[in-house]
Amino acid sequence: MLRTRPARWLSGLFLLSAFTSVGEAQAGASLFDEQATSFSAACGGNDGCWTNHLRLTDLDGDGDLDVVFVNYADFFNGSTDPQELEPLAVYENDGSGSFTNVSDTAVSDFVGSIRQVAIGDVDGDGDDDIFAPAGTGDGAALFINMGDMVFVDEYAERMPAEQPNVGATRMGDFDNDGDLDIFSADGYATNVDIHGHIYLNDGLGSFEELKGAIPGGFSGTDPDDVDLIDANGDFIVDLLLNAHAGNNSLWIGNGDGTFTDATDGFPGQPQGFHYNPGVCDVDGDGDLDVWVDNQGPGNGGGVPTEQLLINDGSGVFVDETSERVSGNPDSDDNGVVCADIDNDGDFDGVVISLQTRERFLENDGTGNFTFINGVFGGNVDSSLWGEFGDVNGDNRFDLVTGQGEGATIDRLYVANQGLPVDDRAPAFRAIETGSFEAGSAIVVRAAISDRSVTDNGPRLSAATATLSGDGVEESVDITFLGGDLFRAEFPSQAEGAYAVEVCATDMAGNEGCETTQIEVAAGSGETGGTETGGADVTGDPSDSDSDSDAASDSDSNSNSASDTNASESASASASATATAGETDSDTDGDSAGSSGGGGGCSTGGPAPLSLLLLGPALLGLRRRRE
Repeated sequence: MLRTRPARWLSGLFLLSAFTSVGEAQAGASLFDEQATSFSAACGGNDGCWTNHLRLTDLDGDGDLDVVFVNYADFFNGSTDPQELEPLAVYENDGSGSFTNVSDTAVSDFVGSIRQVAIGDVDGDGDDDIFAPAGTGDGAALFINMGDMVFVDEYAERMPAEQPNVGATRMGDFDNDGDLDIFSADGYATNVDIHGHIYLNDGLGSFEELKGAIPGGFSGTDPDDVDLIDANGDFIVDLLLNAHAGNNSLWIGNGDGTFTDATDGFPGQPQGFHYNPGVCDVDGDGDLDVWVDNQGPGNGGGVPTEQLLINDGSGVFVDETSERVSGNPDSDDNGVVCADIDNDGDFDGVVISLQTRERFLENDGTGNFTFINGVFGGNVDSSLWGEFGDVNGDNRFDLVTGQGEGATIDRLYVANQGLPVDDRAPAFRAIETGSFEAGSAIVVRAAISDRSVTDNGPRLSAATATLSGDGVEESVDITFLGGDLFRAEFPSQAEGAYAVEVCATDMAGNEGCETTQIEVAAGSGETGGTETGGADVTGDPSDSDSDSDAASDSDSNSNSASDTNASESASASASATATAGETDSDTDGDSAGSSGGGGGCSTGGPAPLSLLLLGPALLGLRRRRE
């Protein structure tokens, strides 16, 4: 059962206070205003850096969102000329949305050819570290957080010596042992048989590559982005690898760090260049759908629109763009971000555009989208990436965009009072239920979303799980697996029926909880798992009985799961099934259930933005990278 804070009947009146009817709508009025001087020119001069990627996250643990801008001298530039290297720029937030470049003290003014970074707590000390692989194969860094916004590069001590050319990277728990592993994509497709690398974490932040973990058969070229997605609903992290050109690949996680190719169930991308898919449940059916930029049908202008792929629940996707998306103009774009702009409990689409201002595609709640003009103010710029987060503490999320291909500086768009305050609890897309053996650890996983989708999952200030029953009540913090997945692990329990309540609180203080039922049945009492076999970790002995790699006998495995190993965790929940978020009625009679979108309760919602906003015509063209 889902429990949320009471819905507020005033939700949406922020919009109505600004626009009361389509006849009174103000042409060009926006919900996001550009704050032009937020970021200094990290690369000097007026041209700024070429920012292919950025991350909004709390690096110093003070409760507000800092920014990391990931800069490369071009989109794919193989040069190692020191004059063409660009800084990994770190900006510290003072809590009010005012940012200071602290790259000198944070990362010792690091410069390199970095296309993307992965951020997460790899050493288990409670703060975020930064993995920065190099696009040229040399100069990678693994920045370990020392606290107080100071990072030390410990790549040489913690990573294999081999440094592939990396175009995209993410952290996720690929072997289901409770710590964050690393995926890196070969950004230049230098080896036709290898397009990615899995590095398994030993639990303390040291990594070894799991050879053979990634399937072959990638037909696209130059993978430039990767998304972690539970495509088939088994609560195991899968990989969606985006190609710069050609078809994307979908790889289903096996729970032991290896993956199986499922690309046959993913439609092709025939149109040309694409950069940053958006992954979220757009139609509220409890599974994850996918946006792909620049791959949809055009409107006669010779440029494609965005492609919308609907999941059937098993990881098979169907292109339903023509049936579901209307009014989206032809434009050269760089990605789609899922975000609940109108605070009505479903995920809208925000297009990060090279040629226009960022664009808003309003969701009607069932996965049908309409383009609404004028939501984002400021100038037309060359946006390459974007991420939402509340930077000034007013409980409205703001947008930071990374710029390139023009004389531009990275931008901050602050939400004005026309945007509704976030009063919706995190939503539960799905949660496990099932049976476990007595004597084995109990692992329950949940899919949680909030108002926007980020590569670090929903923006939560707290997430816990409580197991109760048979006179037992025990609470644990839940850990992030990647995508929208979280994991709770409890010690073994006696036979019987138990309830597990998972609670998540977002940065605005909204709390949502959902309870699932589990059974503990008689078992062997052994805590060891089964052999996973298959791939080998580089440099490990061939004797699997004493092998410490993640694919060996998990009873003696020091990498994969420590005392409660990954194989046990995966097998213990193998019989578990997903249950969509249940709904209750709140005190106002509104639905308080999960809609699969960005909130955990329904407040009746604001008036549709299609009735509130009109905007200016689309503006000029920009040079396109190739």
